[in-house]
Amino acid sequence: MKSEPHKVFEQLLNSKGLKVTKQRNDILDYLLKAKKHVTPEDIYRDLNKKDANIGRATVFRTLHLLENAGFADKIQFADGRLAYEHKFARPHHDHMICVECSSVLEFSNATIEKIQEEISKKFMFKPLWHRHEIFGRCKKCNKMD
Repeated sequence: MKSEPHKVFEQLLNSKGLKVTKQRNDILDYLLKAKKHVTPEDIYRDLNKKDANIGRATVFRTLHLLENAGFADKIQFADGRLAYEHKFARPHHDHMICVECSSVLEFSNATIEKIQEEISKKFMFKPLWHRHEIFGRCKKCNKMD
């Protein structure tokens, strides 16, 4: 039996006239099981060991598709690398990204969310989504200074 994310993903692919493939499902599974933010290269390297038919282009295209469908969210590290996490049925959260070791700390803050809503209302702006990222040094890297 297919999981809810797989059913929704299959509907998305069908609506775009795209095929449901083992490789696309493997990429979705990888993202759903990941315990941290993963780079396209992480996904490619790990999945290609099991299935040589998974190419880098497939990983990038599928991640782009998942992001556009609201299944995945990407963050960009200070060095320009991208990493992804799944968003399926996960609460909204923001990120603190270490510019030294690239660790990512997730956080939620009701006060920040409320202020964003108030500012949007003040300027009669209707937000569709937002991304809050704070770049700095994590506790471990701060000790190195």
